[in-house]
Amino acid sequence: MQENKNVAVAGATGNIGLATVTALQAAGFMVTALTRGGSAQGVPVGIKVTTVDYSSMDSLTTALLGQYAVVSCLGPFALAFQPNIVEAASAVGVKRFIPAEFGADTLNMQTRAFPILKDKIQTQKLLAEKYAQTGMTYALLCTGLFLDWGLENGMILGVKSRKGRLYDGGKTIISTTTIASVAKGISGCLLYPEQTKNRGVYIQDAAISQIELIELTNKVNPGDWDLTEASTTELEKQAEAAYERRDPNPMSMTGSVFRMYFGGEQYGQPFKELGNELCGIKAKSSEEIEMIIRDICAHE
Repeated sequence: MQENKNVAVAGATGNIGLATVTALQAAGFMVTALTRGGSAQGVPVGIKVTTVDYSSMDSLTTALLGQYAVVSCLGPFALAFQPNIVEAASAVGVKRFIPAEFGADTLNMQTRAFPILKDKIQTQKLLAEKYAQTGMTYALLCTGLFLDWGLENGMILGVKSRKGRLYDGGKTIISTTTIASVAKGISGCLLYPEQTKNRGVYIQDAAISQIELIELTNKVNPGDWDLTEASTTELEKQAEAAYERRDPNPMSMTGSVFRMYFGGEQYGQPFKELGNELCGIKAKSSEEIEMIIRDICAHE
């Protein structure tokens, strides 16, 4: 492994960011948490917290000087700042960059055509340019939907409330990964830079359908469900119409999100070639998924 173990994490206080700084610290990296507001809430002891202005190259280059790698855990509404971080990292000699992917298969040609992914695609192109110019390598970590978060917040299903929307009948198999395993995947991309160099790395805890998740939920939280049906084709059309009319509300584009995850094999779902073994991720059993659901249902 490289001698320089300094890693800066942008967006370090979000759900993915906090899990990532914790996993990287456990893997032996010297972690710096980058935040816009300077808040250290939830950041483990021993991790340096640095306030940065993501719109300022001076601020970013100062923060990133001496870092071996940068991990971006920026949320979807902050991704427009990600190219600034790439530029600054490249300028100060950072060797490795992990952008905020952590979702759909953005290397799939049909998936990457969605306008909602334009910021991620822009960053991918910039990373390829910077590698050619400076040798800074990167990895694109694809994780599918967040399993635990998606069951707690209703993105996949509301397992506690037993409410949800079935996409295309709920039988589509999708790749899903817990937030802890996403962080483990990020750590793996840094621990094994050559094996993950300049390519997509696909991980998952489970390839599972909504119907299967309902069946598992019924074992630990039985009762009637309040379910509606939705066509991802129609949701995509609605998102396209919103894009064409330049709807200023970013939530108007969410139909594309459900299409890229629940639209099936044409969008690369579920993932085929996995990097689980490299990243130390073991597929979760039905019993382990039941435990995740049980914990969510017990949480007040």
